[in-house]
Amino acid sequence: MEQNEYLFNIHSLYNLARYAFLKIESNYARMVETSGITLPQLRILWIIKVFPGISLSSVARIGCWTSPTVSNMIKILISKNLIFKEEANNKKAYKFQLTETGNWFIYINKQDKKTKIYLFDLIGLFSHMELDFIIEIFTGIIIKENKEFIFDYIEKLNEMNLKIDLTDFDTNEVSIIKKTISVYNLLRTFILTIKSNHSEPLKEFNVTYAQLRALWIIAAFPGITSSELSEISFWSPSTVHVIVKNLNSKHFIHKEKALIKNAYYLDISQQGEMLIIEDYNKNQKTLLIFEELKEISSQDILKLNSLLVRMNVRLGNYKTEEYIKKTFAFIESSALGE
Repeated sequence: MEQNEYLFNIHSLYNLARYAFLKIESNYARMVETSGITLPQLRILWIIKVFPGISLSSVARIGCWTSPTVSNMIKILISKNLIFKEEANNKKAYKFQLTETGNWFIYINKQDKKTKIYLFDLIGLFSHMELDFIIEIFTGIIIKENKEFIFDYIEKLNEMNLKIDLTDFDTNEVSIIKKTISVYNLLRTFILTIKSNHSEPLKEFNVTYAQLRALWIIAAFPGITSSELSEISFWSPSTVHVIVKNLNSKHFIHKEKALIKNAYYLDISQQGEMLIIEDYNKNQKTLLIFEELKEISSQDILKLNSLLVRMNVRLGNYKTEEYIKKTFAFIESSALGE
């Protein structure tokens, strides 16, 4: 397989996995928010339920968050009387436990057959063999990322049925659902680890991971509006507003007033193009941020990508393949100096 074809398949794998995860995550987040907490806050409740007496640093490790992020969420959950802290042997550390209210929030956020959650849309999409293949590949990736501890969490999450009420599902459906939950958690760990790996080298370019992702989308869809960017990226309009404002102030994009009220057409600037290309050559083409993918055979990458394409189509991510082709074409044409 030629290098360009191999790099395209790596580019495809990452983005297909990323957009499948984001679609499920954003849908799940909307469902949870109706209960009065956020999905990340619920995820902390799950982690404490699975590991009673867990420390803040361990919550951060399992959840793929920074300690300051977890600290802020912990404060909110304590203020809502969903968790409480116990002093550990080390006087400076704390162990966290659920309150009755915290357990109640886990219970009311259990999804069932009547709920419109995208995880259920994946039931019947893959055979057991195909799900096992996806799990095997991402399990290998997670092991290379030295995050084997996530497997214990996923196993206990499934054993305790914390996410889904399985009462109305038959035995085969239950098995498929549990494997699908495993795929979802493995995808999440993979994507957030790549984000973490990529964030540090991006400091050299004076850009954040989110800003870089926005630049890729704007490069793929010239003249895109902020609302379209919000839809494709799965960011809220307020988040997009901040990202666009920062990219514009750094001269990475151009803004042109659109006919729609309070809307702008967004285009990447020459400086923005150079940033994407420099970052791609330094951090992606070298597989610096994709170290874990190096030992996967080209045949397995192609097979995995075909399954991830199927997942994105079922989830309604119709622009994902177009985005992947356009962004890689942009990189190739830049390499040729066109």
